[in-house]
Amino acid sequence: MNEKRLFLLDAYALIFRAYYALIKMPRLTQDGFNTSAIFGFVNTLEEVLRKEKPSHIAICFDPAGPTFRSEADASYKAQRESTPEDIKLSVPIIKEIIRAYNIPILEVEGFEADDVIGTMAKRAEKEGFTTYMMTPDKDFGQLVSPTVLQYKPSYRGQDFEIRGEEEVCARYGIERTSQVIDLLALMGDKIDNIPGCPGVGEKTAIKLITEFGSVEQLLENIGSLKGALKKKVEENAEQIRASYFLATIRTDVPVEADPESLVRKPEDTERLFAIFKELEFKTLRDRVSRRLDSARQDVKEVKADSFPSSLFDFDTPGNVPESSPLEIQTAETSGLSWRVVRGKEEAGKLAESLFPVKRCGICFVAEGENDMDCLIKGVAVACSESEAVYVPADDAECMAVVLDTLSRNDILKISAQVKRDYVLASRLRTDEAPAIVNYNDISVAHYLLQPEMRHDVETLSALYLNYSCRPAPVLTAKRGSKTPPAGEEEIAAWATERAVVTMRLEAPLSKEIENEGMLSLLNEVELPLSTVLAEMEIAGVRIDVKALDEAARDLEKRLAEIEKDVYELAGEEFNVGSPAKVGEILFDKLQLDPKAKKTKTGQYSTSEDVLEKVAHKNPIVGKILEYRQLKKLLSTYLTALPAAINPATGKVHTVYNQTVTATGRISSSSPNLQNIPVREDEGRGIRRAFIADDGHLFLSADYSQIELRLVADFANDETMLDAFHNDKDIHSITAAKIYHKSPEDVSADERRHAKTANFGILYGISAFGLASRLGIPRSDAKELIDNYFATFPTIRKYMSDAVEKARENGYVSTAMGRKRRLPDINSKNPVVRGYAERNAVNAPIQGAAADIIKVAMVDIFLKMREKKMKSKMIMQVHDELNFDVVAEELPEMQRIVTEGMENAYSGRVRLTASCGVATNWLDAH
Repeated sequence: MNEKRLFLLDAYALIFRAYYALIKMPRLTQDGFNTSAIFGFVNTLEEVLRKEKPSHIAICFDPAGPTFRSEADASYKAQRESTPEDIKLSVPIIKEIIRAYNIPILEVEGFEADDVIGTMAKRAEKEGFTTYMMTPDKDFGQLVSPTVLQYKPSYRGQDFEIRGEEEVCARYGIERTSQVIDLLALMGDKIDNIPGCPGVGEKTAIKLITEFGSVEQLLENIGSLKGALKKKVEENAEQIRASYFLATIRTDVPVEADPESLVRKPEDTERLFAIFKELEFKTLRDRVSRRLDSARQDVKEVKADSFPSSLFDFDTPGNVPESSPLEIQTAETSGLSWRVVRGKEEAGKLAESLFPVKRCGICFVAEGENDMDCLIKGVAVACSESEAVYVPADDAECMAVVLDTLSRNDILKISAQVKRDYVLASRLRTDEAPAIVNYNDISVAHYLLQPEMRHDVETLSALYLNYSCRPAPVLTAKRGSKTPPAGEEEIAAWATERAVVTMRLEAPLSKEIENEGMLSLLNEVELPLSTVLAEMEIAGVRIDVKALDEAARDLEKRLAEIEKDVYELAGEEFNVGSPAKVGEILFDKLQLDPKAKKTKTGQYSTSEDVLEKVAHKNPIVGKILEYRQLKKLLSTYLTALPAAINPATGKVHTVYNQTVTATGRISSSSPNLQNIPVREDEGRGIRRAFIADDGHLFLSADYSQIELRLVADFANDETMLDAFHNDKDIHSITAAKIYHKSPEDVSADERRHAKTANFGILYGISAFGLASRLGIPRSDAKELIDNYFATFPTIRKYMSDAVEKARENGYVSTAMGRKRRLPDINSKNPVVRGYAERNAVNAPIQGAAADIIKVAMVDIFLKMREKKMKSKMIMQVHDELNFDVVAEELPEMQRIVTEGMENAYSGRVRLTASCGVATNWLDAH
């Protein structure tokens, strides 16, 4: 390997990437300063320095003011939104940190960082360096050569990606990397507002460059093109040339540095420690503190009267903290030992070593996304917090020992994905006994603590253990990649490390769960629920393919009818599925909104929100929205569900996600069952296709208005409580109160308005939003909201009390202790603060509803298991549970399900659950 390795970092690309990666859960200091961009940038830099150990390095910034591109074309990057204030405040601090690392900063007036990187890369190439351009931007592909490589930052736990000539050419189907410029000149670049040739996308651009070799040759041979493409290129020749100019990265910038001067120099560790301490970066602070000379007893501390300021004052003396420095741990430094075990003799030894243990860590390895048909590679078992073994799936004797261990009640199994492990273990068993008992799941625990963060082993080990995990092995070779799948040794090393680290994480997470008062929620609800969800996934649900085909044909007929209606209303035929064409028809031809805004691509925005605002102006809008909805149903369910059927079981095995939603709700994927319309005509055909097994019945149980009932209880509203207690129509009662009339005199429209108010106002709907949803003037919507709060002052009080409680605590919680943290509740930005305030109101409602159905699911499942019933729980969708029921068990099942759901909550309001029975989901619901 070349010893001269120069790393050139694109500063702003990494800063913006870091900032937006944490946009939903920003890092804030105690003073409320957003440090997301700084934290992400520094972590990326630390990772590069630690993993790659560059001999030379520089960080390149865009200058303030215009560049030669913006001076040549005023539209260049003109569409970009202004830089967020938090980033503006962060950049001076980031530069100060870079100086503390003693890394050169390169910035040249009039030239972008891209051009500085391009210039330095070419200079270094001539001087025998191997250069790595660290940036995610695709335009850097044009600079790649045998000794100039693109080093793309890691994403969601994956490793960094290095792109050489072969990878760049394979990605775009080109012969040489310089043709990236030609491609960008034709297809444009939305991010930088490079127009390219309108109507020419990536595929067409590749085809043209493959045929002509370059933009220059293409423009000289326009005559050989045909039809519409010829016209596009001919009419936009000058724009293509201008785009080529804008897309070309300069390599002749007057940078006052040479590659040799960028040699890696010792950092100012004391200064870094002081900065990280002030920024409240505990892990980073501890990481650099270990690099301090142990003989040195003083570091510089920061004492700032106001924070943040554009620069820090680093000259105030201080002392080394009393706590000892924390070293970044790895498998090599933490004393982890592992081995692969096979055969009868090793099985005996494994059984002996596992017999006396009280807890063990587990990690299954499988290739494939769906747990019911993936290829199981093996399982790692940690016998202690420093030792683990890996058992290949094809070794029956050792695997039998593992499966026996998983089913033992006297051993605590610790996993990072126990639901998945349960499903995989069940597939390996030859009986129907529970696959895993007495377990803990660190991901589920952390989900309760921080629902909006990531819960993977890599994140948690860095957060709680200061430990850096091995990158995940490649199990399946990617198309076009020369990286072969990992061998057994590499897989075993990775899996055993995860088993050990998972085991180490259990103690700190359990302690935090206890401190937060969440032990009951974890042990009595969430952990038992993992088994319930796993068994539901294993059971699957049967699909009637013929019913789906029939529904698809009906839907295609309906789509054809809608298209005809749209053509008639538009006065011409056009592609209804094209957002660009829809925008032209609605806003150019029909002039539905003279102020309609265009996107960065120059097209009108035709999103659902935009169209709903003008729906009342012309019936064509409603037709287009209906067309889109039906088209989505056709592609997402009617044509996709048959392909999702497992050929071995004949059923669809959806994946239930327990640690995804911030509210505590369960979601599903592969396929997503939550978005199937409930009772509308378009959803009927889909629901009819979900059927019970032969000779069985389909039982569907659904809560009635659970969220409104909870609101009535939380607000202690007598009118609502009385309506629910006496089984009155809550929406008619609401309308009667608002419009000052008897429930019998309430019109259908008034009831509809009240229903929308009941659900919408609680979730912070504005007068504008309510007006759009109901198709009424904004003044009427405002009056409806005012009347609603005047009629139900207890609801307004509940909402204001919830917000105030959130301001005081920084979170809201349910009766069972589920918390939703709201770091933006005191934000000075009214938009950000408003979002947090709405969550403060609805999170306790959503969270309580989530708790209730989870409690019901666990209770029902345990009773079914206790009675050894053959019926199965097969689906959970929102507030609804579905079962495949053996006919003779029906009366008992109806009793167990109804009691389980209605008794899952004790409060001032009574919950009701209705049960329907048929042979399919539609008729049962």
